[in-house]
Amino acid sequence: MTVLLWLARLLLPTVMVAGLIVDARFQTSADDRDETTGIETDSAVSSAESLTSTWYCPTAHSRELEVGGVEARSELVVTNTAAEPTRATITLISPTSARRLTHLEVPGLSSRSLEVSDYTTDELVSALIEAPISGVAVSRRIRSTYGSDVASCSSVVADAWYVVSGDTQADAVSQLVVYNPLPTDAVIDLSFASEAEVGPYVPPDLVGLVVPAANTISIDIGAHVRRRDVVSATVRARLGRVVVDHLQKFDGSSGRVGFSAKLATAATSTSWYHPVALLGESESVSVVLSNPTDVVADVDIIVVSGEGKVGSAIASVGPYDVTRVAVLPKAEEVLVANTLFTSSESFGIIVESSNGIPIVSGIELASGPDGSPGRESSDQEILEARADSDSIELPDGRESGLSMAAGAPAGSRNWLLVLPDVPGEILVAVENTTSAGATALISRYGKRERYELKLAAFAIQHLRLAPGNTIEVKSESEVVVAAVHQEPKGAGLSLILGIKFAEGS
Repeated sequence: MTVLLWLARLLLPTVMVAGLIVDARFQTSADDRDETTGIETDSAVSSAESLTSTWYCPTAHSRELEVGGVEARSELVVTNTAAEPTRATITLISPTSARRLTHLEVPGLSSRSLEVSDYTTDELVSALIEAPISGVAVSRRIRSTYGSDVASCSSVVADAWYVVSGDTQADAVSQLVVYNPLPTDAVIDLSFASEAEVGPYVPPDLVGLVVPAANTISIDIGAHVRRRDVVSATVRARLGRVVVDHLQKFDGSSGRVGFSAKLATAATSTSWYHPVALLGESESVSVVLSNPTDVVADVDIIVVSGEGKVGSAIASVGPYDVTRVAVLPKAEEVLVANTLFTSSESFGIIVESSNGIPIVSGIELASGPDGSPGRESSDQEILEARADSDSIELPDGRESGLSMAAGAPAGSRNWLLVLPDVPGEILVAVENTTSAGATALISRYGKRERYELKLAAFAIQHLRLAPGNTIEVKSESEVVVAAVHQEPKGAGLSLILGIKFAEGS
């Protein structure tokens, strides 16, 4: 009996350790599933179950200084999807000034805007927007000397954010804006990957970086990373949670001109959807794939049109690495790695991890000359150094622009799309994420017109709409919604991402 008792006592720790290991594996698996499906990482318009709406905008305003930085002037657009009017409270937060508080009255089923530069001229400003009802969404039209872009704010704070595509060449500035809206300090670690190196690069001075409570910091990626065409960034909070923006500009000194401003993504997924891309004589498209795991990811990149899936390419992304896949016209098809060819001028893209490794997928849209350091454009396309001005002067009739954004990790049955008041038309795209046909209904707030789109399996449909509208897209099955706008005869290409409605809305 004594021997059996001692054997039991000896075996008990082993059984406990084995149990802990199994439990940890199950826990890790559950965490991976949460991250992969985007649970609590996707921004969404709050449902009726919520009593309030809160949105976080890392970049509401910034000034370009001699020591660096990117000029960014924001117009906040607050949309009320409820029938009752509301009063949104907007708090402007800067590390160099006291908080500023203002209010915005927003009627039911309407959008109202606020020009942040009317209230501040600080070096760097973030915004916190709160409303006493559910169903409020906030987005931004962000303008710079080199163009403009449209970006949503975030309804979530997270401990991990991913920027899939950046550029640190001599004609470029790539900047992160990290906003900590919580009442305690956050501590973050940053890591980077580029197309020229294998694996991650972790600058020592960006490890254990403190983001003060209810405050904002900016990080010039080019000050810490070598000059590279493709750079991805990962921001992880070891303490607290944050919200992250990515600002990118090209100054025209090598030919290309553009400005992109987008919220980073807090999700990884085995599938990503990019509903709208334009390819033509002056437009270019690339898909950028970032792998934040320690396992090689095998990826399928698929072109979709009105008929469904019409072309594909494959790529592999190493652990903690990044890969760019160029999309080129079918007429230029040759045997070359990391290239996808299509005969379509407007199309969508689906990215799927064929071996189940969660990744991040982004898309780069550009227009105008594409000259960069080492392969400069012709002399007439290179812009001279500018004097201080509100906007860059382009040659007559020339269009240019840049917009970089992560895709949607999953579809939804209900989307909100805020179309800014800009010149010309906006191309709206609805992409079916299912293997069955779908019908999507598009309605404009304050208007009687409704548009019905029939979608084949995994197909997209495009619709040209007037700007200055807020539209809602409802579907019987899951779809993804986005839009694109090119400033006519000027600098400014905007990829406008839809905002999901939370389940139960």
